[in-house]
Amino acid sequence: MVRRLILLICLLTPVLARAAEATLFAPVPLAATPEAGGDLIVSNEKAARALALGLTATAAAQAEQVLARTTAGDAARDAAALILATARLEMGELAAAERALAKHGGTRPPAYRLRAGLIAARQGRWSAAQSEADGLRPEQLAAEERAWLFLLQGQLAEAARETSKAAAAYDQASLSATSEWQRARIGLIRERLRIAQGEVTESQANSLRDAAERYAGRNVGNDYALQYAVALAQLGRRPDAVTYLQTRLAALPSGTPGQDDLRLLIGLVATPAQAAGRVALEQLLIAGVDAAKQRMALYLLAGAAGNAESRRRLRETLDELLQRAQPHALDEEMLLVRADLALASQDYPQADADAKAHLARYPASALRARAFTLLAAVSWELKRFRTSADFAAQAAGATDDPPARASLRLLTAEALYRAQDFLASAGAYELVLRDLPPGVTTAQVFFQQCMAEISAGRLEAAAGLLDRALSDPAVDAVTRWQVEWNLARAAQAAGRREEALKRVSRLRAEATASSQAPDLRARLAWLEARLAIEAGHADDALRLAQAVPTELAGVQPELAREVSGLAGLVAAEALFQSGRTDEALTELRRVRANQTGTEAMLQTFLVEADIQATTGGRGLENAQALLTRFAKDFSSHDYAPYALYQAALIAERRGQDDAYQQAYVLLEELVKTYESNALVFPARMKQGDLLRRLNQFPVAQQIYELLVNRYAQHPDVLQAQMALADCHRAQAAQDSSHFESAITVLERLRDLTSAPVDLRAEAGFKLGDMLAVRDPQAALAVWWPVAQGLLLEPAAAERLGARGRYWIGRLLVRMAGVHEEAGRREEAGDLYRLVIAKGLPGLAIARARLEAPAPAANR
Repeated sequence: MVRRLILLICLLTPVLARAAEATLFAPVPLAATPEAGGDLIVSNEKAARALALGLTATAAAQAEQVLARTTAGDAARDAAALILATARLEMGELAAAERALAKHGGTRPPAYRLRAGLIAARQGRWSAAQSEADGLRPEQLAAEERAWLFLLQGQLAEAARETSKAAAAYDQASLSATSEWQRARIGLIRERLRIAQGEVTESQANSLRDAAERYAGRNVGNDYALQYAVALAQLGRRPDAVTYLQTRLAALPSGTPGQDDLRLLIGLVATPAQAAGRVALEQLLIAGVDAAKQRMALYLLAGAAGNAESRRRLRETLDELLQRAQPHALDEEMLLVRADLALASQDYPQADADAKAHLARYPASALRARAFTLLAAVSWELKRFRTSADFAAQAAGATDDPPARASLRLLTAEALYRAQDFLASAGAYELVLRDLPPGVTTAQVFFQQCMAEISAGRLEAAAGLLDRALSDPAVDAVTRWQVEWNLARAAQAAGRREEALKRVSRLRAEATASSQAPDLRARLAWLEARLAIEAGHADDALRLAQAVPTELAGVQPELAREVSGLAGLVAAEALFQSGRTDEALTELRRVRANQTGTEAMLQTFLVEADIQATTGGRGLENAQALLTRFAKDFSSHDYAPYALYQAALIAERRGQDDAYQQAYVLLEELVKTYESNALVFPARMKQGDLLRRLNQFPVAQQIYELLVNRYAQHPDVLQAQMALADCHRAQAAQDSSHFESAITVLERLRDLTSAPVDLRAEAGFKLGDMLAVRDPQAALAVWWPVAQGLLLEPAAAERLGARGRYWIGRLLVRMAGVHEEAGRREEAGDLYRLVIAKGLPGLAIARARLEAPAPAANR
């Protein structure tokens, strides 16, 4: 009985079911769900891509979002902390870089130590930097990280006055770069270090200025000029340095060697945040001759594009360059930067077009993987997850970078999961487990693989994964329990309650023995009791429910209160199933009094109403009153529309005209108050049924027509069409036009191949039944093709449900009756024998008619 209530909630109102589970029934009791985990992975991937393209401000903002959504120890948080620290370091915000690194977990992997060393070196804490660098080897780091290790070694050697060693390390850093972009980043960092570090005196600066003037017009003079500007910056005189460089630049004729160096240094000293720096870098990008320095300018401009205005300005510059007839040395890279800027600005069509244009123009490019990745990101943002998965898979196949390939495979699995291709996503997660991407744990991917199997309905496969995980130290106990929880809930929803109960009972024993995760242990205690009552084990359920309070030690207070209340509900249901109705009602009222404001308290109204309704008579009125009170007192709660709907059903059960009218009014309140709720359609259907009971067929007809016209895509709209046909038939005696309207609807439903076969069987019977009143032969002509097509055709017969078999049984018996009335006893006998052979409803009538003696006239 109470189980019926819970099932009705789940079947009729999925939204309500989710609301009921908001506190206790969350799909994952302690950690992120697959969706949340996937979102974090995608967010980190977007941040890493922005960082690689020089969009440091965008990368920092994205990483900050991940950190805000995660807790200590989360692998996604650790990955975001490393990205944020790198972005802040490149932006020169050393204190912020330190704070970001401090958000990393307690471990200190090589990637962490590398960044700690780079930060310390920038701060001039050379002993700390050396301590971090000691023991770090290139093979411990991902390919794209190794260049930074050589850069750190070069800084340490330079600080120790080991010039040749420093030069060798810097050369190795450049050679180890995995892309031209990274090589540009390393070159920029070296230039920034030259400006920010080192000691110089005013006298030394003056000597450099004099030398620049002495050798003006020669290459060596330009070198001295650049050194003098750097010296001014080191002395804290950046505005003077910029002015000096601008003067030197203005004195050079267009196309003179050295202009690229001057513009780049102006950009570095003034920074792109200042107009002078931005303009110099834009001029370098537009008119420069050294592609390497132009790439640095592009990188600096992209890194400063942290707001809408700066992104707009850079996009306009890129638009101008990409539209020129003469190709630019960086066309390929500028196209992808513009795509990333568009993505950051949520201009998805432009981002998509640029990435696809890149693939079309440069099919053999080493940057193809980046273009595919960008397309995957665009599709993800547009929630086109199947397309996102396809692009991510192509990106994985196009990259030569193993960590990037692993991350893209994980993105593929996540996108497939969201595309609800759960079987494919489970296989994709299996591939990820063979080669984990950086910052992702085996336990995380295992959890999501199991969730994919469960979502695909492959509960045995998920159980097999769990059993194998027992011997895998990489899958911790808490992760395994989380999967067990979801598996048990899935088995429960699939009606496999005994199986779920056995699994949870075993898990409960393990959880108690290990004395871990008190919150989960409490949830499992409740779930075991819940499953026991659903499996019909009332005595066990009562014992388990009453023992739940003993499992609440160490549980968060709010959750403990919720679990205690829900256990009280199980106890009340168990008492009722045991025939102890008064005790059940007392328990419900106790929960209502002690659990004010909880979901358990709210559910007591629904459960008590269900109990009261089973007693009939006065109990129906009490149940209706309880549900109506609930809907009034808690009108904003997700259960309120359900309470109104259930109250109307109970009023209908009272079987009196005034009760039917009460039911109609309750349903009208539901429709008007909760107009977007999923229960509106069934409420309107029920109103039509009630009006037919009250013989108000014209009004009922209007309701069914409204449903047919307004809810053409609703899964139950064909039922509304059937009800409309019944309504027309009921009015046919007063107006013959209704007869024709009913015939038209029934013919359409009978012939609609996309309709359920049960509904087509019903339409076929009713169509012939109407025709039989006027023309029995026409009825026979309708009925037999229906029986032949839906009962004797194997493919259709396999899809016939109990309801369809009922209508086919009625159809054959009615056909036989028409033949009998016409004196065709042999034909009627064949039909009766067909009913018996197929075991259809009407079997008793068929046997009785076959055993009945033939009429005297035929003997």
